[in-house]
Formats: sequence, structure tokens, C-alpha cells
Amino acid sequence: MRQYILLVILLVTAATIHAQSPIPKRAEQRAKDKANSKVDESVDKGIDSAFSKTTRAIGNLFKKKDKTKKRTDEEARSDESVSTSDRRGNIGNAGAGSARKVNSAGDFEPGGTVLFEDHFSKDRTGDFPANWNTNGSGKIVTIDGVEGKWLDVVHNCIITPVLNKPLPENCTIEFDLFLRSEGERSTPFIQFGLTEVRDILREDLFYKDRFFVNLHRYTEEDGKTLEYGLKNDVIGNKSSFPLTAYVNKVLHVALAVNKSRVRLYLDDNKIIDLPQALTSNMRNNFFLNNNAVIPASETGMYVGNIRIASGETDARSLLIKQLMEEGKAVTNDILFDVNSDRIKKESFSIINQFGDALQKNPSLKIKITGHTDNDGNDADNLTLSQKRAAAVKMYITENYAVAGSRIQTDGKGESQPIATNSTTDGKARNRRVEFVKL
Repeated sequence: MRQYILLVILLVTAATIHAQSPIPKRAEQRAKDKANSKVDESVDKGIDSAFSKTTRAIGNLFKKKDKTKKRTDEEARSDESVSTSDRRGNIGNAGAGSARKVNSAGDFEPGGTVLFEDHFSKDRTGDFPANWNTNGSGKIVTIDGVEGKWLDVVHNCIITPVLNKPLPENCTIEFDLFLRSEGERSTPFIQFGLTEVRDILREDLFYKDRFFVNLHRYTEEDGKTLEYGLKNDVIGNKSSFPLTAYVNKVLHVALAVNKSRVRLYLDDNKIIDLPQALTSNMRNNFFLNNNAVIPASETGMYVGNIRIASGETDARSLLIKQLMEEGKAVTNDILFDVNSDRIKKESFSIINQFGDALQKNPSLKIKITGHTDNDGNDADNLTLSQKRAAAVKMYITENYAVAGSRIQTDGKGESQPIATNSTTDGKARNRRVEFVKL
């Protein structure tokens, strides 16, 4: 409006100058020419400015809103509390540097006692895995350039692990998703969560209580979807997580369950924290769903490296009780990379119990002894067991105010088995760490 008022004023000014006559004729003509020139210039500038601003205003009415710039107060506050994420080391994840990691107590801590674990190592490529149930189909595959085996779940198909009983009140669920893209082929509508349905073949998931997370359109920056809900209702969404950065890469997913509370982590970023979301019935089972969508997804949902563990502290505290009362505690839950002394992250919660005990009891001294199964030769296994015991000691001394002189280490290799080495379960029992009170 102000542009048009300016235009009227300028035109009136021009008319006034043109009407003046007490100037000599020749001077009058020069004055007229000069005034007209100035007026024309000002009018042109005013019109150009008015049209430019009007055009921009009209253009903005039809311009698509940039969702990434419209940040909610909650997301802005969340961003202020995070720092750059350390990568998990998954194959294919290098370069996704925009992921962020929640600080200190907000970090995900895996449960210590494994309830279900499957890397599909025993399943034949092309088959549906033995430890899973489904209302559709899927098959075990490998992916070029990515480690391990993966379960390729087809469109409109739900899968659940075969569990003997409901999940405990405190537990953690971890798995990997490979977010595959095949050019113009449509991607899956990935859904996962907790449900009261025990047998997916005989009960309808969508008519029962459940907590779910949706990941959809992960190849589209303007269409990416990360939302969560209860039963069949979406109750919230997050647009800030860089889902598109994981296309044709591995995305690590983790759920932490504490009674009615559920937390979701994507590649170590805490996405949601809902204190009152779950009912006890929802812990009957965990599910993954390549959800029905139109048009049907042409690319499968790829799932791998599933680990479900108890987060109950009582089971871990029992080790310390045994150490203090009986003088010895043995655990199979301190895990290492294959043929390596590198401790797996899920083992930290177990070792932390011993670190806490040593820090709270300054007079306590212990000896840590490593044991292996009989895979490989004797000498290598002996060295490996010694290195693993030393790695546990190093973790404690680096993370707790405990002098190294209070911890001795040793390794026995495969020389002292407590179970047969002819079975997988027996070998797992033989791979153990022993703590002795000195």
C-alpha cells in the first residue's frame, strides 16, 4: 500500500512542478525538462520497487514451505543439548556426519542379559529364519559391501521373534535397518514397535494395543516421515533427524523400555522419551512391519543384528553379591569382537558393576581371568584370553577412580572348559570372564 501512496505523491509533485510559471521561458523549459526527468526516474523506481515486492509476495504464496527451517521450540531445545555423534562403525555409515549424540545420562545403555539374539548366521540364504514368525514372507539375503546376513521382508508383511515369555519391565531392543534405494522403485513403509499380540498368524495386530514407530519415504528430503503412535493413531513426529543421510546405509535402532516408559534412539540419537506410553500387555512381543501402502513398496525392508536383553539391575547386582559373599563371580555376558580383545558396548553395564564395587570399597582387590572356547590353536587362545582380561581391567581403571595395582589379570585360554565345545551353547559358556576376590 505504501508503494502506491508514494506513486500518487510523486505524480502530484510532477503536476505541481509542471504548473509553475513565474520562471523565464527558456529557464522554464529547462526546469520542466529537469523536473520531468527527476519525476520519471522516481516514478520508475517506485513502480519497479512496488512490482518487485508484489511479485515476491505473490510468489511466496505458492512457494513450498521449507519444513527444515520451521523448527519447533522443543526441537530447538533438543538440538542445544546434543553434541556430534561418534559413529558406531557399521559398514557403509561413514560420512553421515550430521547425526548427533545425546550427552551423559541420556545415552542408550544396552541390557546386560541377552534374551534373544539373531544375526541369521545359522539360516540358509533364501530361507525364512527359524527363530521368527510371520504372517507373510521374507528371505535371508546378503548385501554387497555390507557385513552379515539380512532378512528381506516383503510388502504388507509383519514379523516377530519367537519368544518364550513376555518382555521384562526393563529391557532393551536393538536392530539394524538397511535403508535400501533402487532408483525409481518405491521404498518400504517401515514400522516397528511393541504389541500385545503373541501369535501374528492368529491375531490382528491393528486391533490390539501397541506402540509403533513409522519410518517412511526415506529417500525424499521433502517427504521423509518419522512418526510414532499408539494403536492406530499417530501422536507425534520428528522432522529434524537426517533420515535421508542413511540411504543405502545401515541405521542402528534401539528401544529402551522401563515399565510404562519407552525411549527411541536412532544411531545413538535419542528421538523420543515417553514416560507413560506403554501398558504391560504391550510387552508381550516386539514386531517389525513392512506396512501396507499404495503403491506397494517394490523394495523390501532389510533387518539385521537383532538383540533383545534384560535391563534389570538385580541380575547384574547378583554378580557383585556373589563376589563379596562367595569370593568369586563368573559371567558370560562380557562380550568381545570375534578373535579380538575389543569389548562390545553391551558389556559395559556388567563391567560397570565391578567398577562401582571397587570404587565404593577401597580395600577390595580382585583378579580377572579370561577363558575361551577351543576354536583356533591353544597358544593363540591363551594370548587372547590374557588380552581380554587386561582389556576389562583397562576399562575399569580408565572409567573409575581405581588404582591398577588393585586388579590382577590372567588368562587360561581353552584349558579349563566348563561345558562341551561340541555345541554352540557349550562354546558360549566356555567364553567367560571370572572375577576372584583377593
